[in-house]
Amino acid sequence: MIVIDASTVISSVLEDENSVAATLALEHVADESGVVPWNFWTEIIHALLRAERRGRIDEATADLDLVEIQALPLEADFPDLHATLSAARRYQLTGYDAAYLALAMQLQLPLATVDATLGAAAKAAKCAWKAR
Repeated sequence: MIVIDASTVISSVLEDENSVAATLALEHVADESGVVPWNFWTEIIHALLRAERRGRIDEATADLDLVEIQALPLEADFPDLHATLSAARRYQLTGYDAAYLALAMQLQLPLATVDATLGAAAKAAKCAWKAR
């Protein structure tokens, strides 16, 4: 089980962003399950709408992508709010990115992300996921 962030999931479903790291992380979640913080779903919706509004995908594709993402074995959990604030301060993260890091640290799980800033923070916090 891993914590996976929205940028990684979105990267794996948008053809022009897909990376090997995102694909491997999504395959791991499909096989082993994953955990996401409370803000994951609003981030997914935001990313799909942004891609749609920029003409990268159409409405039908966004709807299908959302169905595929909902089918993933993901469990939503709530990171400690003080730990989230502390992580945001310590690693210079946004609050929503800090939620992923705080959850990974709280559950003692690795964090899969394709976001460079969040990835550096996960590495510094010794909870970065490494594809095998």
